[in-house]
Amino acid sequence: MLDTETLSLWEHFKTMGAWNKTHETAWLLQQTRTMLVSGAREGAVAGAFVTSNWLKDGMTISVQNAPSNLGPVGYKIVSHAKDGYIEAVIDPPSRNAPEAIVIRLRHPDGKRIKSVTVDGARHKDFDPARDCIRLRPTKGRTTVRAMY
Repeated sequence: MLDTETLSLWEHFKTMGAWNKTHETAWLLQQTRTMLVSGAREGAVAGAFVTSNWLKDGMTISVQNAPSNLGPVGYKIVSHAKDGYIEAVIDPPSRNAPEAIVIRLRHPDGKRIKSVTVDGARHKDFDPARDCIRLRPTKGRTTVRAMY
């Protein structure tokens, strides 16, 4: 629970319990990081728990130099939902290449992905039911466009 006066975290509701404990603040930051970026050798995941409300038409999510087990990672997702697509530019981890990069692009109206392009070329490795696109890692920036 957030104390709106001091912007600190409470362990329990109704202002009872421990006040502004370090581990709760750290856990909130860890959960935010997991929402935006997670990574293991088997695969780096971008935007796994990003809510579809953050991808309404015209909205942008930008992550730069986010720490991961594979090295810093970044991406920028721009929603063009009214035009039928969402585009992501990914800066893959540079220290250790994962086996795959998965990006999750959830349409704000719950529509499913119909087709995908990666750097302008047709791409077939995506799962419309999970809103996920699986990519082979590259050394440089990659542009992904999901059409709905």
